[in-house]
Amino acid sequence: MSGATDSARLTMVSAAPFAKRTKIMKCIFIDVETTGIACPQSGLVQLAGMVEMDGEIVETFEYRMQPFPGDVIEEEALAVNGLTPGDLATYPAPGEVFAKFVALLDRHVDRYDRADKFLLVAYNAPFDAEHLRAWFRKNEERYFGSWFWHPAIDVMGLAAAVLMKERPSLPDFKLLTVARAMGLEADVEKAHDAVYDVSLTRELFLKLLERVEVR
Repeated sequence: MSGATDSARLTMVSAAPFAKRTKIMKCIFIDVETTGIACPQSGLVQLAGMVEMDGEIVETFEYRMQPFPGDVIEEEALAVNGLTPGDLATYPAPGEVFAKFVALLDRHVDRYDRADKFLLVAYNAPFDAEHLRAWFRKNEERYFGSWFWHPAIDVMGLAAAVLMKERPSLPDFKLLTVARAMGLEADVEKAHDAVYDVSLTRELFLKLLERVEVR
């Protein structure tokens, strides 16, 4: 993990302001890495995702940020993510990163239009959505729902339904295990990096939709 000063990487492919046609399906695939499991006590240290409009990826992003003062930092959580306290010290302040993330959301969603929101998609979505919501609150933004529909779409829950028959043969239900069970390649060396995890989550989601024939 590098300690780059500006830890946001943005890749623009195509994006129109707000794309205010309400029939456009707007999805945002999210993965977060945190300093622990407990929410809101733990802090965000990495946030990655993809913005999809009607099946087309229009923007990808990755941010790294310092946790807030007072956030619980568990050594085990840092070890899982391959981080040290020294790494965290090199990341931008959370408020700086939050402003960039909100600007990204505002490029695609009109927060004042109740019919214009993202479908938030994640693997074990309750974890990611609640930690993201808690991060919004710590940044003094109470209106998380201005950008995101509730509830979030949980890819793990969808996989549990699709793989009911295969479940007894699986050693666990982690993202990599489930991806492999669905015939996808999954690199254990890249696991727990938000950029890799969110890309694999989207691949898995699309594969699962083929199985359930969602129209």
